[in-house]
Amino acid sequence: MNQETLEMKYKDKTISDSEKKWKKDNYSKIKNIFFDLDNTLILDEKSDSEDYKEVLSNLGYDEDKYYEIYMAIDEYDKLLTEENSFYNENEMLKFINKYLNENYSLELIEGIKNIIGKNWIKRPLIKEKTLEELATKYNLYVYTNYFESCQSKRLENIGYKRYFKKVFGADKYGAKPYKTNFQNILDEIDAKPEECIMIGDTKRLDILAANNIGMKSILFDFNGKRDDDEIEAKNYIVINDMNDLRKIL
Repeated sequence: MNQETLEMKYKDKTISDSEKKWKKDNYSKIKNIFFDLDNTLILDEKSDSEDYKEVLSNLGYDEDKYYEIYMAIDEYDKLLTEENSFYNENEMLKFINKYLNENYSLELIEGIKNIIGKNWIKRPLIKEKTLEELATKYNLYVYTNYFESCQSKRLENIGYKRYFKKVFGADKYGAKPYKTNFQNILDEIDAKPEECIMIGDTKRLDILAANNIGMKSILFDFNGKRDDDEIEAKNYIVINDMNDLRKIL
């Protein structure tokens, strides 16, 4: 069964006998599910400018710099490497100040983390009923390329945190897609790659993270633009609705 067939199957909401066999052959060993957070569990729409402005205003900084700071953080994320893959507040601040030629204090990073955890609820992309059902059959985890405390708070805000055994953040476990980081997580939960599956919206991070460690994965193509052909990946299928996981797993 190829990837295109799988995409059509879940759009049609039907499962044939052959597809049930494929499911059993491919996912029967799965015990643990790892989810990305942004644009997988929760929609991360364009950043709320008022949140950034509030942080800047409270610290006496120019509110109009909010977008530049947002973009600087995005650039910081792109600079992470396998040798230097841990999110670090001090390093992030140092990069922002150099990138923007500013002299912000560490309070800026703390303020952004706090307000994101508090205000950035956005729209859940998976129904609670789906998570509830999956949690009866699998151990659910979140592996996110951001600060663990901030992302945990966001899950708590929408009432979903109770379904997850743990949130693994890039500040404590290092970022995706690097093999060593994911292997350390698997070692902590005493799991083998063949017993796990990664679900996320980014081929470069989520699907390659699974590829690097020999794990199956599912790409959530929420906007029809996530399956980038320029990024070579294998051993994954594509879904357009997170709630189809109830049929797949």
